Amino acid sequence: MDGLNASVQIRRDAHGVPHIEARTDADAFFAAGYVHAQDRLWQLELQRRMVDGRLSEVFGRKSINNDIWMRTLGLNEAAKAHWTRLTPEAQASLSAYTAGINAFLAQKQALPPEFGLTGVEPKPWTVYDSLAWNHMFALTLGGNFREEITRFVAAQYLSPAKLAAIFPGYPADAPVTVTTAERTQAQTQNLLALGDLQLQLETDLKIGGKYVGSNGWVVSGKHTANGQSILANDPHLALQAPSLWYTLHLKGDKLDVSGMTLVGLPIVIFGQNGDVAWGGTNMMADQQDLYFERVNPQDPTQYEVNGKWEKFTTRIEEIEVKNESPAYLRGPLKPVEIEVRATRHGPVISDQFRVFDEAVSLRWPVYDNAGSSYEGFYRVNYARDWQTFNAAFANYVAPALNLLYSDRHGNIGYAGVGKIPVRAKGEGTLPVPGWTDEYDWTGSIPFAEMPRSFNPEKGFIVNANNRIAADDYPYFISHGWAPQTRAARIQQLLEQKLAKGQRLSVTDMQAIQGDVSNEPSKTLVKAMTGVGTRNDQQREAIRTLKAWNGSMDRNSVGAALYYVWTSHLRSQIFNDELQGPWNQRDKTRHLDSLSEQMTDEQLAALLRNDTLSWCDVRQTDELVESCEMALSSALRKSLRELEKTQGSDMSDWTWGSVHKTRYEHTPFSQTKLARLFEREVANGGGPNSVNVASARFRDREGYIQTFGAGFRQIISLGAAEQHLYMNSTGQSGNVMSAHYDDMIEPFRDVVFYSLPRTASPAGTATLTLKPRS
Repeated sequence: MDGLNASVQIRRDAHGVPHIEARTDADAFFAAGYVHAQDRLWQLELQRRMVDGRLSEVFGRKSINNDIWMRTLGLNEAAKAHWTRLTPEAQASLSAYTAGINAFLAQKQALPPEFGLTGVEPKPWTVYDSLAWNHMFALTLGGNFREEITRFVAAQYLSPAKLAAIFPGYPADAPVTVTTAERTQAQTQNLLALGDLQLQLETDLKIGGKYVGSNGWVVSGKHTANGQSILANDPHLALQAPSLWYTLHLKGDKLDVSGMTLVGLPIVIFGQNGDVAWGGTNMMADQQDLYFERVNPQDPTQYEVNGKWEKFTTRIEEIEVKNESPAYLRGPLKPVEIEVRATRHGPVISDQFRVFDEAVSLRWPVYDNAGSSYEGFYRVNYARDWQTFNAAFANYVAPALNLLYSDRHGNIGYAGVGKIPVRAKGEGTLPVPGWTDEYDWTGSIPFAEMPRSFNPEKGFIVNANNRIAADDYPYFISHGWAPQTRAARIQQLLEQKLAKGQRLSVTDMQAIQGDVSNEPSKTLVKAMTGVGTRNDQQREAIRTLKAWNGSMDRNSVGAALYYVWTSHLRSQIFNDELQGPWNQRDKTRHLDSLSEQMTDEQLAALLRNDTLSWCDVRQTDELVESCEMALSSALRKSLRELEKTQGSDMSDWTWGSVHKTRYEHTPFSQTKLARLFEREVANGGGPNSVNVASARFRDREGYIQTFGAGFRQIISLGAAEQHLYMNSTGQSGNVMSAHYDDMIEPFRDVVFYSLPRTASPAGTATLTLKPRS
C-alpha cells in the first residue's frame, strides 16, 4: 500500500474493535485511517460534505440552507490556516491517516449501501478534511451564540425580573433593550432567523444542542481499594447511527494508546496510554460573540470601524444542487451563487436571510491566527505525567474543555483548556455593537491562569458542566453553566461510600454512571401533589407520585407521570409569556425551549410563591388565574395524553413505554428507509440524572431522546490496569454489519467491555497491511 513503511497487524476483538500494532507511529496512524474507512466510510463522506457545504449535491434543495451556513462559517478555510500552525510531527500524523483512508479507497472494495442509494462516489480524503472536522467538533460543543440570540429576543418581551428568572446568570446591569424601535425590529428579525436555523442544524445535522454536556470525575488512589486512581467519563452529544465515536487501540514505536477516537481524526481524544488517562467535559465557556455591524448606507460594500468605512472581505461561493426530478424532464439545476462577507470580527452570518440590511458577524477564537486544537489532542496521546499533560494543551483553542486527569501513580488532576476571550467591556451575554472597539476582545485568559487542580485534599474531582471557578476568580468564563444537579449527585454518591469508611472501586464508578435518580424532582413533587383532584384517575396519579422515589427507571410509572406532567406544566406557565407577533412555530421554534431554562427547583419555588405572576395568564381555552389552576390544567392534559397513547391502565404507563432513545441516521431517518437505518430503544433517565436523557415530545411518537451519552469509559491505571468502555451504537457504520448496533442494548443497560492495551485480544479476525514494496 502506498504510504505504508512496514507491515501492520490489525486484530479485531469479538466486538469489532481494532487493535493496531505497527513498527512506527506513522504506520499506526495510517492503519487508523484504514480502519476508519473500512468501518465508517459513509460517515467520513457525510462529514466532509457537511463541513464543505456540499450536501445539496446529494440531497437537493432541502440542504441548501445548511450548505450556505457552512460556506459562511468557512471551516475549511480555517482548516487550511490551522495546518500551517501544526508542528511537523502533528502534520505527519494527519498525512499518514489521510494516506490510510485513501489506501482503502484505492482497493475499490464494496461500498456501504448509502453510496448506492444516493449515487455518491467517495472522493480522496485530505488533511484539511480532518482539521475541518476538528473545528466542527468545536462548533458542536461551543455554539453558545444561540444563547445570545435567545437572550436578546426574550429581552424584548420579558421584564428584567422574569428574564433573570429564566437566565439566572443574567447580569443585573446588562442591557435588555436597544436604543431605537427600528433597530430592535431589524436586529430581532435577523436573530430570530439565525436561531431557527441553528435549531434546524441541531435536528438535521446534530450540530450543537441544549443538552450538549458531559460527566467526568477522578478519584485519587488514597480512596481506592488497590491504591490506583480511577477516571470515569461519559461525554454527551447528539445521538446518531453510527456513533460519532470509534473505539481503538494504537501501538507504534513511541505510541501505545487506547480509547475513543472521533471518526475523521487519527488520535485518541479521550483515553489512556498506560502512564496517564484523561477524559473531558464541555466547559460551557462563552467563546463566541455576535456583533451588529453598521453598513454604509451609501456603499453596502463597506462597514464602519471607529468612525471610518472599511471594505468587507468577500468571496463568491457556488453550491451545486441535485435535481430531485428526473434529469430528462427538467435538466440540471443552476448552481446557487452566494456572496460571503466577513468583517474584522469574523464571517457575517446573517446574510443568507437578508432581513433588512442588518449585518451580524461572529467572533470565535477558531478564526484567530493563533494556537492549534489538533496539536493539543495529538500531544496528549504522548503525555507521561501531570507536567507533559498540561504542556500538551498550552496552545489549544476550542472547544473549551474541562479535562480530568489520572496517572499510574494514583495522582488526579483537573485542567481547564481553551482560548477564552477577555473583553474590553461586557461579558458576551448579548449581541453588541461592532462599529467601535468598545466591546472588542483584548486577549484571552492566560494559559497559566486557567482553572487547575492537582491532588486536592478531598481526594476526588467532579465536573458535570457545572461552574468551575469561585467568585474570586479574576476572569469571566460563562453564564451558561449547567445546573449543579448531576455534579452534586455524583459527589453525593462518592461521599456516601467514603463516609462509611469504604474504599471506592471501578464497580462503584459503573453504578454511578448508571444512576437515574432525579433528586430535584423530590422537591417539585411535593409542590405538585398538593393540587386538588376531581376524579379517581387524578387521585391515583397523585398517590403514585407521592410513593415515587424519584428514580427515572424505565419501568417506573411515577417517572412517566412526573416527566409528562412537568412538560405540560412548563408549557402552561411559560409559553404565554413569549406570545408576540413573532411567536409563530414555523419561524421561532427555538424559543419553545425557553421554559427548559427553569430548573425543577426554581419551578417548585415558583409554585410555592409566584412573586412574578407567571401563572396569571390567559391560555387559549381557559383563564388560568393561579398556579393551582395551571397545575390542574397540566395534570388533565398529561393524563389525557398518557391514556390516549398507552391505554387506560395506569400500570402500563411506564417511563420506557413513552420514552425512547433514538439513534437517527443521516439521511435515511428522514425517508421511508428509516426503519432499516435508524435504531430505537426504550430507555430510562432524565435531564437531571447522571445517566442523562433529555427527551422532547414528538406528536404521535412520544418522548424522544436524541441527545445523551455517546460513550462511557472507566480507567484505572497501575499494576492492575483496567480499561472499561461501551460505545452507544457499535463499531461499524455499515447497516449490514453485526457490529452496526450490537452495543445499543448493553449501553442502555450500562454494561461494559474491556479494552486491554497490552495483550492482543482473542480476535475474530486479523488483517495484515503491507507496503507496496
